[in-house]
Amino acid sequence: MKNRTALIKGLVVAGLVLGLSLASFAQNAAQQQQLQQQQQQMLRIQNMVQAMTKVMERAQNMVRNLEQKLQNLPENAVRAQEQHRNLTHMGEAMEKVAENMKQNMEMLQEMIQNRELTQNKQMTKYMNQLQNRFDKVSGEMQEMLTIMERISNQIGADK
Repeated sequence: MKNRTALIKGLVVAGLVLGLSLASFAQNAAQQQQLQQQQQQMLRIQNMVQAMTKVMERAQNMVRNLEQKLQNLPENAVRAQEQHRNLTHMGEAMEKVAENMKQNMEMLQEMIQNRELTQNKQMTKYMNQLQNRFDKVSGEMQEMLTIMERISNQIGADK
């Protein structure tokens, strides 16, 4: 009887140790998965930040080229001058938007690094949604800038 009680106690203790070990392992696996997701998000955001930097640089180059073209236009080409000025303003505005987007993406990146926020599943869901929207807007901005560059190349090319 004594041996049986000791055996039962031993089995209970072994079961508890095994259960705690499995729970700890499961928690570590969940933490590792969360960390891996966090790292993937950080990489995506870094790529988007780089894309916004490129948009800013492209917009700056386009504005510089437009200003150069504007100086070379004859004085009687009033319509072309007006189009160049409009496109220059659009390019400058695009550059500002890209800069603001880049700053917002960097702020999101800081939020993703905050453990308190990422442990909340709802907050993680919202941050993922925001990241997806940033990604979409980033692509749209790149396309818009490409179109603006095409327009810029066409203005004055007819003459």
